[in-house]
Amino acid sequence: MLIFAQQTHTMIVERKEVRDDNGNLGYVEAVYKSENILNTVYFVEAQRLYIGFSRGNMYSYENIDPELYQEFEDAESHGKFFHSRINRKFPFRKEYTLNPSELQEYRDIVKNNSIEEQDDER
Repeated sequence: MLIFAQQTHTMIVERKEVRDDNGNLGYVEAVYKSENILNTVYFVEAQRLYIGFSRGNMYSYENIDPELYQEFEDAESHGKFFHSRINRKFPFRKEYTLNPSELQEYRDIVKNNSIEEQDDER
């Protein structure tokens, strides 16, 4: 199984790994500073990637193996990678639409992280 590297990406503003009691990676959640992609949740065992888009729609994509997910995380542009390597190439479906408060919560995470980055640069 692929080990997920804990790297810092300029577009990933928040990332967490959730493991089971045995230490096995269950899923990875990430929030992005991107015009198109708001957040993702990747379930390792099910090989299912959920992508929340900036307009609030959440889609799931099947058969995303861990290596492809790692490439997605490592991409310089997650939106470009999504459109060239995932979109319409894997079975997908619309899951739901985030409500306005959920959208705002993700936007606040991005905004707060951007403020922290500015403080770090000073």
